[in-house]
Amino acid sequence: MKGIIFDIQNYAIYDGPGIRTLIFLKGCPLKCVWCQNPESQKLMPQISYFEEKCLKCESCINACPNNALQLQNDKIVRNEELCTTCGTCVEVCPNQVMEMVGKEILVEELVEIVLRDKPFYDNSGGGVTISGGEPTLQINFLFEILKSLQKKKIHTAIETCGYFNDDLIEELTKFVDLFLFDIKHIDSLIHKEYTGVPNDKILANFTTLHSKIGSERIIPRIPIIPGVNTDEDTIKNIASFLNKIKYKGPVHLMPYNKLAKTKYEKVGMGDLYRDMGELSEEDLQNITHLFQSYSFHVVINH
Repeated sequence: MKGIIFDIQNYAIYDGPGIRTLIFLKGCPLKCVWCQNPESQKLMPQISYFEEKCLKCESCINACPNNALQLQNDKIVRNEELCTTCGTCVEVCPNQVMEMVGKEILVEELVEIVLRDKPFYDNSGGGVTISGGEPTLQINFLFEILKSLQKKKIHTAIETCGYFNDDLIEELTKFVDLFLFDIKHIDSLIHKEYTGVPNDKILANFTTLHSKIGSERIIPRIPIIPGVNTDEDTIKNIASFLNKIKYKGPVHLMPYNKLAKTKYEKVGMGDLYRDMGELSEEDLQNITHLFQSYSFHVVINH
């Protein structure tokens, strides 16, 4: 069984308990305008381009078997319709200007990599967190990873946008020890405006999961996005939803930052980048206090 990943991070401490290895899978059904990992959105591998390092030597242009590259306005431009992501341009570049984002990997290879850090998991109460993108988009690959990790007695978590078919819930609860579940907005129309999809399925999945596994195995994570969900009414609506389903665990806040801009540019998505503005410390504290007023313990993940 093979899947497509785009990164593995060791010593992660904000994505579940203890010291963890964080695996990023490619592909996402949402297109959040503030996306912090734009390289995760497409399911297939991509090639990034570091313009500031480019020597304009045209080695990549001459080597491309599909004539997908041109030098335009002193910049290498890729024709996505012609490019087959074969990686020839990456191999011939003398200055490592291009980089493959995403690669196929066997489940066995991936498990072998994460097992190297098992002593850290055992000593810290940590484990492996699978993120993305949206890990359920590669559902068969995800299940095989989870099953293999469970056999090795490694704690598992997934970071999910919650937009998946509800018939997956029963099986997911068998192999996922902790769900880190995004809740971005309660209003479905606003949610669709900023993410591309309504939120009915997401809220229903959170509710069903919570009813099956309780507050100990699911944590709502709220990306705090200026102008989208930072107003008092929106925060109160999220808190009221959690209260209504009797959620008793912590709430994680994920403050927006602008660091993703260069990521968009490097994978040829610069025109899609949107600056969502500044999130002030005062706004963050006000949101924290609002959740606390509903008796939630708040964790801020910078």
